[in-house]
Amino acid sequence: MFASAPEHIAKVSQLYYSSLPLWIILLPILIGIGTYFLKNCWETVRKACALIASLIALVGVIMLFPLALTGTVCYDLIHVMQMGLFFEVDLISWIFAFLIALVWFLATLFSFTYMDHEHNRRRYYSYLIITLGATLGVVMAGDFFTLFLFFELMTLSSYVLVIHEQGYEAMKAGTLYIYLGIAGGLSLLFAIMLLYSATGSVDIAPVLGQLGEQRTIIYILFLIGFGIKAGLVPLHIWLPLAHPVAPSPASALLSGIMIKAGAYGILRVSLILFSSPEGVSVAETSYLFMIGNALMWIGLVTMLAGAIMALLNSNMKRILAYSSVSQIGYIATGLGVATFMGLEGAMGFAGALYHIINHAFFKAGLFMMVGTIYLYTHELELSRLGGMLRKMPLVAITFIIAACGIAGIPGFNGYPSKTLVHDSLLIAIKYNDLFSIELAEKIFILTSALTICYFIKLFRGIFLGPVPEKLDRSYKLSPSINIVLSSFAVIIIVIGIFPNLILERILVPAAELLNYAGYGMDHLYHFKFFEWAPLEAMLIVVVLTLVIYLPGVYRRWFDWKPPWWLSIHTLIYQPLTHWLIDLTGRAGVLVDSSVDNAYNRSGVVARAWCSFIGTLDSGLDRFYEKSGIMARTLADRSSDIDSRIDEFYEKSGEIARKLADRSSDIDSKIDDFYERSGEMARKLADRSSDMDSALNAAYLKTGKAAQNLARQTADLDQAISNVYDQAGKKTRDQMEKRLADQKGKKVRGDSSKWTTKHLSFDNLLLVLVLGIVLLVIFYYGRFN
Repeated sequence: MFASAPEHIAKVSQLYYSSLPLWIILLPILIGIGTYFLKNCWETVRKACALIASLIALVGVIMLFPLALTGTVCYDLIHVMQMGLFFEVDLISWIFAFLIALVWFLATLFSFTYMDHEHNRRRYYSYLIITLGATLGVVMAGDFFTLFLFFELMTLSSYVLVIHEQGYEAMKAGTLYIYLGIAGGLSLLFAIMLLYSATGSVDIAPVLGQLGEQRTIIYILFLIGFGIKAGLVPLHIWLPLAHPVAPSPASALLSGIMIKAGAYGILRVSLILFSSPEGVSVAETSYLFMIGNALMWIGLVTMLAGAIMALLNSNMKRILAYSSVSQIGYIATGLGVATFMGLEGAMGFAGALYHIINHAFFKAGLFMMVGTIYLYTHELELSRLGGMLRKMPLVAITFIIAACGIAGIPGFNGYPSKTLVHDSLLIAIKYNDLFSIELAEKIFILTSALTICYFIKLFRGIFLGPVPEKLDRSYKLSPSINIVLSSFAVIIIVIGIFPNLILERILVPAAELLNYAGYGMDHLYHFKFFEWAPLEAMLIVVVLTLVIYLPGVYRRWFDWKPPWWLSIHTLIYQPLTHWLIDLTGRAGVLVDSSVDNAYNRSGVVARAWCSFIGTLDSGLDRFYEKSGIMARTLADRSSDIDSRIDEFYEKSGEIARKLADRSSDIDSKIDDFYERSGEMARKLADRSSDMDSALNAAYLKTGKAAQNLARQTADLDQAISNVYDQAGKKTRDQMEKRLADQKGKKVRGDSSKWTTKHLSFDNLLLVLVLGIVLLVIFYYGRFN
C-alpha cells in the first residue's frame, strides 16, 4: 500500500507515496453516486451504503495517521485535466480530515432516525456521501488547483442538502448559498490565476518573495473566496438562512465541518503561501504584520457581531448559526495573530487549530441536540418550547456539556483552545505594545461573556420553564440518537480534562512543520492549562457574563428586535446590489445607445449599398434579357445547322455506302486480275527458262565469231599503224576516229570473254527485256 521515499530524500523529509488519499476521497463519491440509483424501497441498503462510505473514510484517515505524524503522504494524477491532480497529506491536513470523517460518521448515524420522517431520502443520502468525498478532497489537495475543484464540488453537492425541504424559505436560502458559493469560487479562481502568473506554479508552498506587487490582491481574493465558506463578517449572510431550513444532520455538517474548509484555506494561505522558506525580510515582516493585523480584526468583528446577533435571536437553529459565525471569528483571530507574529506565532496557530477541533465537536453536537428537539416537537422558536429537561433529560445533559464546551468553561474542550488564543493576544501585546492589540484582547473577553449569555438564553428557552400543552407527552429517543449525542458529550469532556493530550501529540508537531520558534513555541511545551492565570481570565469572563446577563434579562434587552434596516443585508448588500444593478443598467443603456447609433450608421451604409446593388441588379437583368435573346437566336440557328449537318451525314453516309459497294466490286475484279496475271507470270517464268538456255547457246556461237573477227581486227590495226606513220599525225587522228567508228559497229570488248557470266548488268537487263517483249508478242500473236 505504501512506498517510502528514496533514501536520499528521506533524510530531509519523510515522503510516502500512496494512493490511499485518492481512494479515501473517491470511494465515498462513487458510493454516493451508486446510492442515488437504488430503488426507494431499498431503505436499509441505502443506509448501509451511507454508513459504509463514512466508515471507509474514517478508517482510511486513521490509517494515514502514523505516516502523517512522521512525514507527508503524496499521490498524483499528473495527466488529468492538463494541470494534474495532486494529493498531499501532512499532519495539518490529517487533523482536518480526521475531524471531517469522524463527525460525518456520527452525523450519518444520526440521520437514520432523523430522516425517517423526511422525503427524498435517496437524494439526501446520495449527496450526503458525495459531499463527504468532496470535503475530504479539499483538505487533502496538494495544490490550489486540486483544492479549487473539490471546493466547488463541495459547494454544489451541499447546495442540494440546503434545499432539501424545497419550500420557499429553503429555496431562498439555497439561492443565496449557491450565489455566494459561486462568487467565492470565482474569487478563488482569479487568485489562483494571479498566483500562477506570478510564480508559474499553484503549489501550496512559501512564495511570498515571488508574488511582487500582486500579493495584496491575491491575498484579498483568497480571503474572500475562503471567507464566504468560513462565514466571516460581512460574508456570513448565508449561514443564518441555510442552517434553519436544512435538515439538522446537514446543519451540523455545514456548521461543524464545511465552514472549516474555509478556515483551512485561510490557514494555508496566511501561514504557508505568504511566508518565505529562507526567512522574511524587514519589508516582508511589515507586510505580514499588516495583513495579519487585518485578519485579526476581521476575526474580532466576526466574533463580536456573531455573538450579538445570536443573543438577539429566538430561533434556536439561527442562534447556533450566528454562534458559528462568532466561533469562526475566534479561529480567524488566532490565525491573524500567528500571521503577524511570524516565527513567534506558534501560540496563535495552536489556539486556532485547537479551536477548529473543538468547534467541530461541540457545534455539530449542539445542532444534533437541537435537531432532536425539533424532530419530536417540530418547533424552532424558543417562545413555543420549554420544559424539555423533564421530557428529554439525556438531550438536556449533553446540551449542557456542549454549551460548557463552547463557553470555554474549564474541564470542557472549549477551554484549552480559547485559552491558547487569549494567550496569543497577550504575547502579541508583550512584543508589540500596541493599543489595537490591547483592545482586541478586551473584545475577546467581552465576546466570551456574550457567548455564555446566549447559551444561557438558549438553554432556558428549551429546557426550563413549563412544558407547552401541545408538547406535554412522553418522548422516546432512538438508540442511534442516544449513541451519537453521548459520543459528542464524552469527546467534549475527555478533551477538556486532558487538554495536553492533543496539544503535545498533535498540535505541537503541527506547529513544528511551520518552523515556529521562540517564546511562543517554548510556551506550548507542557502548557499549564489549570494554572491560576488562565483560570483567572475565565473567572473574569464568568463575572462579566453575570454583569451582562442579569440586567439584560431583567430589562429584556435580549428580547429586543432590531429594526429591519439594521442588518448587514440592508446596510451593505442591498445598496451594493442596487448600485451594481444601476451600474449594470447604465452600462446597458450606454451599450444599447451605442449599438443603436452603430445600427443607424450601418443602416445608411446598407441602404446605399442596397440602392447600388439594385441598380447593378437591374443592369444585370437587362444584360440577361439581351444575352437570352442572343442565346435563343443562336440556339435556333444551331438547330438549323444541326439539321443540315444531319442531312449531310445522311448523304455522305449513302455515298460512303455506295463507294464501299463499288470498292468491293473493284476489289473482286482486282483479285481476279491478280489471279490471271499470276498464272500468266508463272507461264512466262517457265518459258523464260527455256529462252535463257537458247540465248546461252547463241552467246557461245557469237563468241566464236567474235574471236575470228578480233584476229582480223588486230591485223587491220597493224596496217593502220603503218599508214599512221606514213601519213602523219593529222591523218593518223582521222584514221583512228574512223577506225573507232568502224570497230564500234562490229564488236565491243574482248571476244574471248563474251559469256553471260562476264556481261554487264545493264546489257543483260536490256537483252532480257527485249527477249520478254519478243516472247510476249510471239505468244500473244499465237493465242490470238
